[in-house]
Amino acid sequence: MKISLAFLIGHILASIFLGFCAWAWKIDKRWAAFFAIIFFISYPAVFLIWGPYRFYGLYIAAFFIFLFLAKGTQRFYIFLADQESLVRHLFWAAIFVFCGGILLTSLSEINFRRDALTFWTFESKRHPDVLSMINLADAYYAAKNFDKALEYYQKAASVDPKSIRAYEGQARLAREAGQWGRLIEACQKIIAINPKMPLAYLDLGEAYRVLGEKKQAVETYSRLLSLFPDDEKIDVKVIEAYTRAIADNPQDGLYKEKREEVLADFEQLSKRRNYNAADYYNLGFLYEQVGGKEEAMRFYTKAVQMKPDYKDALYNLANLYRDTGNYKIAMALYGRLVHFYPKFAQAYLNMGIIFNALGDQQRASQFYLKVIGLDPENGDAYFNLGYLSESQGDLSEAVNYYEKAVELAPKNAEAYYNLGNVYASLGQNSEAIASYLKTVGVNPRHQDAFVNLSILSFKSRDFQGAIHYLEDAKALGYNPQVEYLKTLEPYRQK
Repeated sequence: MKISLAFLIGHILASIFLGFCAWAWKIDKRWAAFFAIIFFISYPAVFLIWGPYRFYGLYIAAFFIFLFLAKGTQRFYIFLADQESLVRHLFWAAIFVFCGGILLTSLSEINFRRDALTFWTFESKRHPDVLSMINLADAYYAAKNFDKALEYYQKAASVDPKSIRAYEGQARLAREAGQWGRLIEACQKIIAINPKMPLAYLDLGEAYRVLGEKKQAVETYSRLLSLFPDDEKIDVKVIEAYTRAIADNPQDGLYKEKREEVLADFEQLSKRRNYNAADYYNLGFLYEQVGGKEEAMRFYTKAVQMKPDYKDALYNLANLYRDTGNYKIAMALYGRLVHFYPKFAQAYLNMGIIFNALGDQQRASQFYLKVIGLDPENGDAYFNLGYLSESQGDLSEAVNYYEKAVELAPKNAEAYYNLGNVYASLGQNSEAIASYLKTVGVNPRHQDAFVNLSILSFKSRDFQGAIHYLEDAKALGYNPQVEYLKTLEPYRQK
């Protein structure tokens, strides 16, 4: 669990205030400072700063307890001044034990709370209620122990069948695992408990869509829109859902028709509310989603006119101009963007891409390096630097950049592919094959990678592998040269 900075600052101020109150009460400043420090490291302070429970009553009580302790201890110390030395030593021993006890209990509690999994395991045993089980499940989820997370979400639901958080956790796990039937069951339970949970409808519609149940998917989205007729964010989410459906089923007329209906409703909703910059941006974004680039550019432009530093509108508008080849306007927009947001790395990256497209590789390299300076974890910058190095014939440097790119962005199939090409150029065939295999692992439809795997397998005298990878490439539409087919023919198994 994370420390709460706001509560830490509040506690520091409260500790200072305790010292001030003690001083105003004419308590010796040494005792005032001492008990202010003890209060600062006290057990109730841990509850306040580390959470998750906020025992405000206990905290306030501790404030006054330590304040009165300061006064009482000072008076007792004055009384002890005339007592035997042994009694005074016992007093200091008691103070030492008191401070040690506070310190040890505070450190023990911090140790429990520092690790969410440890804390909620302890809490669920001490207080086996629904909240503890759900929080323990959340901790297991954060630790990527999904089986245990599901187990405790289910336990929480069995204890309280109306716990929405328990079903939401189950739905999240099902969605990420692609278990659509289980996702439908969890979403239906959420909706039965609370019919106005937008995410449940979106997940339910997505599950129906993936399973090919178009009618149920459309009915689910329509019901969601009817529940929130004036919520533009819901409209945006539903349009995005229909866009994904169309991407998976380009010939499906039902999803296209429904998307256009929602888009028209969204535009009418914005008109009724009088357009502001955010409305124009949302319209531009939605038209961009459905392929209406001209309309998207028009609305993004209006958003920027109303709000010149609108980050997302500037960025998307610049990207559209770049994609249409109008580099001059795109560069001007990126320039305005980095003027308002000088640490926006992605804008510098796209400026580098434009310079590279214009043939100015030196300027492109400068911008890519600037991106890395701003965002050292930006895999795209390393990928583009690798491409520049490869095109300039510096293959060793290209390997370094591509390896860094795939380290930071392991889902970048093109980085693996280009790395394989460089290894092949260097004659390192085994490394090249390994890179091409990672390419098709990320993108199983990467035709060129299968072709190169076939060629390198043949060179390595793995003839069956060469034939196998060539068949994979042909299945993706590759038309091999007749000479290569003849070369492989003697090695085909009869």
